[in-house]
Amino acid sequence: MKPDPIDPNLLEKYLQGTCTESEKALVETWYAGLEKKQNRPEFVSDREKENLLRETFQHISDQLDREEEFLPARRFPWRWVSGIAASLLLLCGFLYLQIDLEIRSEKSVGVAISAAEIVSPIEFINQEPRIVQHILPDGSTVWLRPHARITYPQAFEEKNRTVLFTGEGFFDIQKDRNRPFFIHSGEMTVRVLGTSFNVKATADQKLFEIAVVTGRVEVTAPDREAKTQQLILTPNQQALFETETKRLFAKARQEVLKNEIYQSSTFHFQETPVSEVIRQLESRFSVQINLSDPAIARCRLNADFENQPFPAIVEMLCRSLESTYTIQNNTITIAGEPCN
Repeated sequence: MKPDPIDPNLLEKYLQGTCTESEKALVETWYAGLEKKQNRPEFVSDREKENLLRETFQHISDQLDREEEFLPARRFPWRWVSGIAASLLLLCGFLYLQIDLEIRSEKSVGVAISAAEIVSPIEFINQEPRIVQHILPDGSTVWLRPHARITYPQAFEEKNRTVLFTGEGFFDIQKDRNRPFFIHSGEMTVRVLGTSFNVKATADQKLFEIAVVTGRVEVTAPDREAKTQQLILTPNQQALFETETKRLFAKARQEVLKNEIYQSSTFHFQETPVSEVIRQLESRFSVQINLSDPAIARCRLNADFENQPFPAIVEMLCRSLESTYTIQNNTITIAGEPCN
């Protein structure tokens, strides 16, 4: 059923805001009939409806003005006026639907991008000339030497924890019997449940090394015939993998091994000269510490280091001295200004 016709003059009064309350109700009732007939989308808000109503009436008014400009004055058929309004309403409804779909599409794209960001792996590279500590999602700690690189998911899977690693670093893995920890370095794979060990697996090296400090570690690598070789390491043992010959073998670790610097120790210094601090650290961690300026040795230190590995201790020491340090193998150089 088509809506009843309406006087164009009444529409013009409505647009100008000069109609009475009863006339306003008449116009809005007429418009509601058009709206129902055209099945307007339900997602259009009340404010949008009001704007669309005014735009529809304005288009009708403009059309009437153009007709009056070029044709003799005449009365317009009510059905024609209703047809214009209905057509414009249908067009505006289509535009609203199109805009809504575009907005929803943009929202969907946004969700997809966010999801991609969530699942994208994290890659951390130590670009500092010193050892840097990095915490993994499960709370495990990795001390990375310069240029070491580690890649891992933002959240580990339910059945395992897997990372990719190249360079040299010390791993202190949180125990989780239900989720073994895997490290992939080239062709070599290390599997642990909870332990601490040192990995040296630089891409351009011919020899990869695994040295265990605590716990047990399983190391696997393919031989020349692509058959799996396997070793189980216990504390104070090393696994060596020759990348050219594909030979995997174990041996007892050396007397002085770099991973000693990751074993926690406690020190208490009270007005202690830096020269004495260095002597104690060198003795405990089997390292060599050099000063860029010998006058730094006369500085005095007040500090308590409770169960800290060497990288953490030397980091805090340098902060106290307002200095920095670099590391090359097991030689540390502290650079800074003498104390006042």
